Amino acid sequence: MNNLGANIRARRHELGITQEQLSNNTGLSINYISRLEVGTANNVSAKTLLKIAEVLKTSMDKLVNGSSDTANMGYYQKKLWQALNEMNEQQAEQISKNVLGLINLNKE
Repeated sequence: MNNLGANIRARRHELGITQEQLSNNTGLSINYISRLEVGTANNVSAKTLLKIAEVLKTSMDKLVNGSSDTANMGYYQKKLWQALNEMNEQQAEQISKNVLGLINLNKE
């Protein structure tokens, strides 16, 4: 888990989430989140990692191994991804449905 902290920080930044927001949404202390990100927190439990992954809308594997959800996306794909992640689940689902509908219209 050498890069775990850097991966958490990178994903948090991708989503525009502060350490305080991550702390509030996971129930972990800001101090612990900070120690995780700089690599001084030891023995991270799977339960803790799962909480962080859920809030950061990614997988535990991606946090541990460092592959980014947006690594291979173009500029507009990243902007859309970020916008969807800032919405509540219902809004994001409706927008996704609408975009897929537009894509299907263009195939006809």
